[in-house]
Amino acid sequence: MSEQSSKEATAPPKKLQRIRRHPFIVPVVTLLMLVVASLVGIVFFGATTLGPADSRVVNLFVDEEMRTLPTRAKTVGDLLEKLSITIDDGDVVEPSVDTPIYEDGFNVNVYRARDVVIRDGKRSVSVKTASRSPRIIARNNGIVVFPEDDIIPEASTDIASGDFLAERYVIDRSTQVTLILYGQLISVRTQSETVEELLKEKEIAIEEGDSLVPSPETKLKSSTKVTITRPGQKIATREEAIPVPTEYIDDPSLLKGVEEVREEGVPGKRVVTYDIQTDEKGKVIARKRIQSIVAARPIPRIVVRGTKVVVTDPSENVQIGRRLAAARGWGEDQFYCLYQLWSHESGWSTTAGNPSTGAYGIPQALPGSKMATAGADWRFNPSTQITWGLGYVAGRYGTPCSAWGTFQSQGWY
Repeated sequence: MSEQSSKEATAPPKKLQRIRRHPFIVPVVTLLMLVVASLVGIVFFGATTLGPADSRVVNLFVDEEMRTLPTRAKTVGDLLEKLSITIDDGDVVEPSVDTPIYEDGFNVNVYRARDVVIRDGKRSVSVKTASRSPRIIARNNGIVVFPEDDIIPEASTDIASGDFLAERYVIDRSTQVTLILYGQLISVRTQSETVEELLKEKEIAIEEGDSLVPSPETKLKSSTKVTITRPGQKIATREEAIPVPTEYIDDPSLLKGVEEVREEGVPGKRVVTYDIQTDEKGKVIARKRIQSIVAARPIPRIVVRGTKVVVTDPSENVQIGRRLAAARGWGEDQFYCLYQLWSHESGWSTTAGNPSTGAYGIPQALPGSKMATAGADWRFNPSTQITWGLGYVAGRYGTPCSAWGTFQSQGWY
């Protein structure tokens, strides 16, 4: 055997020589085989992958801050757990932790419980609560609060006290006074300090011929009786109910149109007095209204009103717009305005054009070539057009709702 034949016999195979020249072939081929195997498993075994469609943009209100973030969390509780946000006793989560996160622009509110102290004379109540209304907190803890009572923030001066860092409120009680108005006894509550101030507060006019006891400068006490008489005239009185007013609190976590009653109101009471004139037979021939006194102010009915709006259009361009708007920190309420704006402008079509003006694309840029600053594919790419449009809206109007308001007033933006 020749020397050349001997070398050929001992040389490694050609395939092995190629592998030694390209040492990364094996790991690359192995990776490709694993990917293929995974795809086969998905097809034959019904497996699913986690893609962009599984991600939702959530507006989270917690610790007095708002955060807009994408998440693949399935429920509110799952989201809070992923963000390591703990919920302590007394904290309130709206919506509840088991609520599914089913759409972009989903709002989650976390109201932290904090220590609150309410002082009512010598009585003091300490409570840990997430409620923001000291009046409701007082009522929920057995303290009767009248509409005329004031609840005032109070700074703690006792540093050694364990509740030094708590929110503190003191109830400034109104004075209950008996008003005898032309023979009619009326119990009223007031923050006025003198008879004169009471008459002004209740809009009671002392007419010529009326007698007032005690004098206007008299200081009011709970035992004070303020008497107004009109000798020689026949007086009639009538009580009337004052309807319950409704106060609304806007809540961005509730859908627009949804209302929840947080506190039922209580009607007030008004006493109306009349000067009655009769004929010789005692028949009433004239009735003149003299005074109308609010004996008790009504307690308002508190209604939480949803302001959240949801766009349900599933089209691809709209969903791209929702995600890009959310990335700028604009919630569903702002996106609703943006949706209305561009629905009127272009119907969210990338090829929408206005022959008379030359405006083009989803945001109707004028001219359309302006959108080249966002990408060379501005003629057909919705992401490029929307990115430019969002920048235009932010730079000129600040928010989509401001732009939409301008469009509504003048027909363009």
